[in-house]
Amino acid sequence: MKKKKNLRFIIIFILIFNGIDLFLILSPYLVSDINFISQNSHNSSFDKYKTSNQGSIDYSEQELFWFIHITDTQFIWSANESIALFYQLLNETFQAIDPLFIYNTGDLVDANNGAQQDVEEWKLYEKALKDNNMNSSIYIDLVGNHDAANDPGYNHYLNYSMIGSSYNTLQYSFNKSFSFGNYAFIGINTAKNLYNLYEFALFGFLNTTELDWYEKELEKYRNFNRIFVFGHHPHKYPPPFLINSNLSSSGKTFFDLNEEFDVSYYLSGHVHFNSFHKEDNFLTITTSNFILNGGTYRIISLDHNQLSMSIENVGKWPQGIITYPSSEIPIIQSKNKIRVLAWDPNGINSVEFSLYSSNNETQITKWAPLININASDPLWERDIDSQLYGEHILKVKIKGGSGEVIKEILITSVRGWDIEFLIIFVFTIIGLISICILGFYDSRDHIGKFKKAQ
Repeated sequence: MKKKKNLRFIIIFILIFNGIDLFLILSPYLVSDINFISQNSHNSSFDKYKTSNQGSIDYSEQELFWFIHITDTQFIWSANESIALFYQLLNETFQAIDPLFIYNTGDLVDANNGAQQDVEEWKLYEKALKDNNMNSSIYIDLVGNHDAANDPGYNHYLNYSMIGSSYNTLQYSFNKSFSFGNYAFIGINTAKNLYNLYEFALFGFLNTTELDWYEKELEKYRNFNRIFVFGHHPHKYPPPFLINSNLSSSGKTFFDLNEEFDVSYYLSGHVHFNSFHKEDNFLTITTSNFILNGGTYRIISLDHNQLSMSIENVGKWPQGIITYPSSEIPIIQSKNKIRVLAWDPNGINSVEFSLYSSNNETQITKWAPLININASDPLWERDIDSQLYGEHILKVKIKGGSGEVIKEILITSVRGWDIEFLIIFVFTIIGLISICILGFYDSRDHIGKFKKAQ
């Protein structure tokens, strides 16, 4: 009899707990919320946690960094106007955006369209870096096929490039650590020391020695949060531009190693247009030649380990990037945040957002302001509480002292409470089973009492 009372008590407790849990889960939805947006106010307590670093924001719930990717600067050295764009990137753009670093993935010079190295081009390149106080901690460059053309020893690259002249190497890796994680950046040499015409136009190459070095670096960074790899030639997208890989001493190709060590991102140039492609968990990014559209560069950000990208042009302000929702995973739940990095040498006045229909024909929500959570940082943020689901275009309007720009991203809004309804369902089933068990024991008691009465 005592066991039955204990069992009854346990079942009643489960039912009560189930009811409380159900109320706590449903309570946000039982209250009518006529406001689409929940305002996020400035919190001065952020300041005391702030550990300001170049190109990163690392305090409280903020976990992000950013850098600049450029490539194929080969066409600028024949005209002063083009060289001035490169100077402007290394000076005004670098100072305003304050990235972790600028990464140039090769074809630093043209070498007479790959026919013969021109030492004057290399000297102009070297001078631009020195004139703008670049060093190997904030500017990294790789060798491209034009940089290696008819120079089997890579002598020009080793003498005049930033990484070549600083470390006498063709491949280079480094890492950055923050309170929220560790990140590796590996630069590989995909250029060949001797080309035929067909190879020069299309393919990248990795020999066994280069792959052995790469495998060793990957092993060193195996447990890092994310691994970024940089090379001049595309990974294997878009075809036919890809890397022909030998085998490492352990019998693995470049592609095998990327899969084994869970490489997250590969950034390149060579093809002279912008593209990105995601296959499984591996994202490949190519950026156009620098001279396109008057100084093309790509801002890359990582916000809570999700990558975003924004293609910009030198001298055009303001600039910005939507870091969340990310380019990598453009999904936002009903209760979440919007985060934007915004820059202008003449200051940012405001950042606003609005949602549009997926066909861009209808504005669904009014423009609403984001908040600059710390005056010394370029980050703007706002809570969003959306009851709109499906595909929409998120637009962000950045107003600065130099003008106005609108950034946009196609996002998918999902119900954040789908998982909660799953929890409700599970507890409901538990509750029903509990009631059945309780009813079973009650019926047994009644039957027993009935038999005794007879």
